[in-house]
Amino acid sequence: MGRAILIIGAAALAVGVIVYSLIECARTDSAAMRGLRKGGWIAVIVLLPLLGALLWLFLGRPRGTADSSAPARGKGPDDDPQFLRNLEERRRQQEQAEKLRRWEEELRRGDGSTGGRPGPAGPGNGSPGGSPGGSSAGRADDASDDSPGKNRPPRD
Repeated sequence: MGRAILIIGAAALAVGVIVYSLIECARTDSAAMRGLRKGGWIAVIVLLPLLGALLWLFLGRPRGTADSSAPARGKGPDDDPQFLRNLEERRRQQEQAEKLRRWEEELRRGDGSTGGRPGPAGPGNGSPGGSPGGSSAGRADDASDDSPGKNRPPRD
C-alpha cells in the first residue's frame, strides 16, 4: 500500500513538472530562450516527458526567471502609477480651464453674479467699501469709481 502511494505521488509530481514546463515554454518569448527555438523545446518536452521538462527548466529557460509566477507590472493603463498621475493632473487642468472659462464668460456678460465667490468690494453690491462720497444704491454704474469690477458695460 505504501509503495502505491509513493508511485502515484511521483507520477503526479512528474506530470506537474511536465505541464508546468510546457506552459512556461509556450509563454516565454522566443528571443529570450537559450539553446533551441520555441518549437524545438516544446518537441523535447513532449517527446522526452520528464527528461525534456527537466532540460527545459535547467538549460532552456531564460536566466533570471526564478520567479516567473510574479505578475508582470503595468499590464493595463490603470495599473501604471505614472499614467494615473498624468490622468489626475489632466483632470485638474481641465477643471481649472473650465473654471477660468466660466469666470471669463461672467466678466463678458457683466451680470454681476459671482457664482458663490465673494465679489469685489464696491458700490451697488452691498459690500463695505463703497465710494467715498457715500452710498451708491440705486445707481446702475459709477463712472468715478476705479475699482476692478467697474469696467463693465451697463446692465439692461
